[in-house]
Amino acid sequence: MANSEYEYVKREFELDSLLPPSNWIVVRIDGCHFHRILFVRFSKIHTFEKPNDERALRLMNACATSMLEKFPDIVFAYGVSDEYSFVFREETEFYQRRESKILSLCVSYFTSVYVMKWKDFFPNKELKEPPYFDGRVVCYPNLKTIRDYLAWRQVDCHINNQYNTCFWSLVKSGKTEKEAQQALKGTFSKDKNELLSQQFQINYDDEPAIFRKGSCVYRDKVETMVKTDRCGNPIKRTRLVITNANVDIIGPEFWENHPYILREEKCRYENVMKFDINHRLPPCNWTVVRIDICKFEQFSLIHSFDKPNDEAALRLMNASASLMMESFPDIVFGYGFSNEYSFVFQDKTELYQRQESLILSSCTSRFTLFYMMKWKDFFPNKDLVEPPHFEAELLCYPKQKILCDYLSSRQAECHTTNQYSTCFWMLVKSGKSENEAREILKGTLSKDKNELLFQQFHLNYNNEPAVFRKGSCTYRQKVEESADAEGRENTTRERWDVIVAHADMGTEFWRKHPYILRKLDLLG
Repeated sequence: MANSEYEYVKREFELDSLLPPSNWIVVRIDGCHFHRILFVRFSKIHTFEKPNDERALRLMNACATSMLEKFPDIVFAYGVSDEYSFVFREETEFYQRRESKILSLCVSYFTSVYVMKWKDFFPNKELKEPPYFDGRVVCYPNLKTIRDYLAWRQVDCHINNQYNTCFWSLVKSGKTEKEAQQALKGTFSKDKNELLSQQFQINYDDEPAIFRKGSCVYRDKVETMVKTDRCGNPIKRTRLVITNANVDIIGPEFWENHPYILREEKCRYENVMKFDINHRLPPCNWTVVRIDICKFEQFSLIHSFDKPNDEAALRLMNASASLMMESFPDIVFGYGFSNEYSFVFQDKTELYQRQESLILSSCTSRFTLFYMMKWKDFFPNKDLVEPPHFEAELLCYPKQKILCDYLSSRQAECHTTNQYSTCFWMLVKSGKSENEAREILKGTLSKDKNELLFQQFHLNYNNEPAVFRKGSCTYRQKVEESADAEGRENTTRERWDVIVAHADMGTEFWRKHPYILRKLDLLG
C-alpha cells in the first residue's frame, strides 16, 4: 500500500493502544461474553454435573496449560468455573504490549484449544452448541496489586462455590430453584456450612480442592535426572515444568514456597476493582474489526494450501464471515482476502455498550469457532493438524468516506499482494528458486508483472478468478420470494440474505448498494 492515495487511512487512524510499561498484564477470559445465563445454557445443553463438572474444569485447565506452553511470557494462570486469568510477566514485550493483539490472540487460541480438546474430556459427548469466549486486559502496577487480584479471584471462587454447593444440594433434595434461592437469601458463610453439615452431612472443607480453591497453572522447579556419571551416580538438573495445583493463594505460604513466580508481598485484595477500566469506543464512529490468521504462512504450509491461492481456504473464510453477519446483526459489511477479514459495524452500534475489549474478543473468538466448525465442509479429507488462532485489531472511522477509503485500501492491498504472489509462484513452479523469483520481481511495477505473466506463462492476469484478484465482499441483500397466503395469490415477502460477491468497491459499487452503509436500521 506504499505511496498509494489511500495510505492515510493507516497512518492517521490505525493507532496502536499500547499497555503501560512496568505493569503486570492480566488477560481474563470468560465463557459466553460475561452473560452467565449463556454459560448456564451451554452447561445445561451439554448436561454438565451440578454444582461442578470436574471434566469441564479439567478441560479449562488443559486449555490454560496449552496457553503457558504457547506463550512463554505467561508466568501464572488462575481459573475457576468458566473463567481463566493469565498473568504476563511485568516487563513483557509480547506484541510490543499492543492491547488488541494480546487480547485477541489469547482469546482466539484459548477458544481453538477448547474445541480441539473437547473430545479428550467428553469422548462420548458431541459439541451441540458453539462455545465462545470474551476477555479483557487489565494492568496492575506492582506485585502487591497482582497478588491482591489473584486473591480476589480465589475469594470469589470460594463464595460462588459455597453458594452453589448449598443451592444444588437443596434442589436435589426436592426444593424448587426459587425455594433454594429463598432459603439461602441473606445467609453468611458459617450459615451455609451449618446447612450443609446439618441437612446433608457434608463437611464443606472436605469437598475437592479444585471446586473450593480453583486451579493454578504455573512453571514449577522440578529436579530431573539428565544422565549418570562414570560411577553410575545420577546427575540432576532443575527444570521448569508446567504444573496444575489446587492450592490456597490468598495467604503467603504458596508465594514463599515459589518466590520465583511472584515476589512475596503482604496480601490484600480490597480496592482491586479500580484497575478494571473499560475502554469505550467514541460514539457515532464506524467500527471495523480486522481479523488475521496468526502465522498464516506456517499454518498454510502445515495444511498444504495451494499456492498462490487455495480456493477452498478462501471459501472457508467467506463461510465464517457469513456466519459472523448472521451472528452479529450490527455488522453491515465484511471484506476479506487471503488470511484476513474486516467487519464493519454500523456507526450507531451499541453492541456491548461499545466496550472495546468485549467487541474485539467476542468477534475473534466467534470467528475462530466458525472457522473450526466449517473446516470439514471445505477440507473433508484434511484434518486440522494445528489449532488455528487469530489476531485482531479494532479501528474507528468518523466519516463514511474514510471508511470507504479504508475498504478501498484493503482491496488495493489484495490486488498488489495477489499479483506479486501469482508471479512469484509461477516462477517457482517453472523451476526458479524462491530467492531467484524474489530477485526477478524486485522493483517491478504492476504493468511489468502483467507482462511477465503474459510473455513467460501466457497468462492474462485479468482473467484470473475475481475471488483472487478482488477479494470477497460479504453483505446483506434484499430477496423477494413468493408466498402462499390465504385468499390471495402470488403474494411476495421480503427477506435479507447474506451474500458473498467479488466486486470492485469503487463509487459505482456503493451507488448500486446505498442501503449497506445507510444510517437506518433496515433489519429492524
